[in-house]
Amino acid sequence: MKDKQTHLRDELLDGFFLPDLCNARAVLILLIVSEALVLALTLIESGIEGFSGVRFGLVSLFVQWVALVSVAMLCQARSQLARLPVWAASTVALLMIQFVTLGISLLGETFLPAMQPSLDWFWVARNQLVSAIFSAMALRYFYVQSQWRLQTQAELRARLAALQANIRPHFFFNTLNTVASLIVIDPEKAEQMLLELAQLFRAVLRGTEETTSLSEEIKLGQGYLDIEQTRLGDRMRVEWELPHTLPEIRVPQLILQPLLENAVYHGIQPVVEQGSIKVSLIQAAKGWLLEISNSKSSESIGTGGNRIAHQNIRARLEAHFGDGATLNVEDQGNRYEAQILIPMNEDKV
Repeated sequence: MKDKQTHLRDELLDGFFLPDLCNARAVLILLIVSEALVLALTLIESGIEGFSGVRFGLVSLFVQWVALVSVAMLCQARSQLARLPVWAASTVALLMIQFVTLGISLLGETFLPAMQPSLDWFWVARNQLVSAIFSAMALRYFYVQSQWRLQTQAELRARLAALQANIRPHFFFNTLNTVASLIVIDPEKAEQMLLELAQLFRAVLRGTEETTSLSEEIKLGQGYLDIEQTRLGDRMRVEWELPHTLPEIRVPQLILQPLLENAVYHGIQPVVEQGSIKVSLIQAAKGWLLEISNSKSSESIGTGGNRIAHQNIRARLEAHFGDGATLNVEDQGNRYEAQILIPMNEDKV
C-alpha cells in the first residue's frame, strides 16, 4: 500500500508544472538570475553614472533573501501543491512569495534602516508589485516548460508504442513455423524457442515507462538472436564479447533489440553467404560502450525503419540519462556499427 502511495505521489510530482527546487543546481540558477535582475533594476533606477555599490549590495541582499526563502517554502510545499489544480497551485505559490516579500520588506525596514530612514509603505508596496510581476512571469515560464516537456514525453511514448507494435509480425510467424518444424525432431529446442519468444513479447507488452537492468536487456537480446539463429542456421554467426561481471545499470527497455533486429533483417537476411553479428560491452572513459556490429552487403543502404528506430532510441536515452548517453551509427560499407554510450554516473536506479 505504501509503495502504491509513493508511486502515485511520484506521478503527481512528475506531471506538476513547478520544478524540483530542492537541489543545488536550481539554487545556483536562481542566484544568478536574481543577481542579473538586481543589476538591471539598479541600472534602470540610477544609470551607469550614478551606480552605487552600496545600494547594489543592499538591494541584492534583499532580493536574495526573498528568493531563497521563497524557494525553500515552495520546495517544502511542492508535494501539497501538486495535489491542487494548476490555477489553485499557482495562486497559492504566488501568495506564498508575496507573504515572503512582505516579511522580508518589513524586516529590512527594521534591521537595515539605511535602505529607508522610516517605514515607507510606498516602498513596501513597490516591492510587492515587482515581486508579483516577476513571480507570475516565473510561474508562467515553469508552466509552459512543463507543458512542452509533457508533450515531448507523450510524443515519445507514442513513438515507442508504435515501435513496440511494429515488432515484425513475420518474425512472430516465422518463429512459430520454426517451432512447428522442430517439435518432432527437437522438442527441447522448440520449447526453448517458445520460452524465449514469450520473454521477448512480455517485454514488448510492458508499459512504455519501464526500465530494466542492463544484464536483463542483454539477456533479452541473446534470446532474440538465439531464435533468429535457429531460423537462419549457418547463415548467421553470433559473437558476444561481454565482461565477466555486467555493470549494475538500469536502462530503458528495448534499446538493444531494435538494433539487433536491424542487424538481422538489413544485414544478415538479404545476403546469401554467411554473415556475422558481434555484440560487445566495453568500459570507456565516460561509461560503458555497447557496440552492435553486423556484416552487410556493400550495395545495401539504410532504410527509413532504421532511422525511426535510431530516433526512438536516442530520445529514450536522452529522457533517461540526459545528455550523457549517445547513440552513434556508422556504415562502413561491408559492416554496419551502432554504438550506445551508457554513462557510469547513472542516477535513476
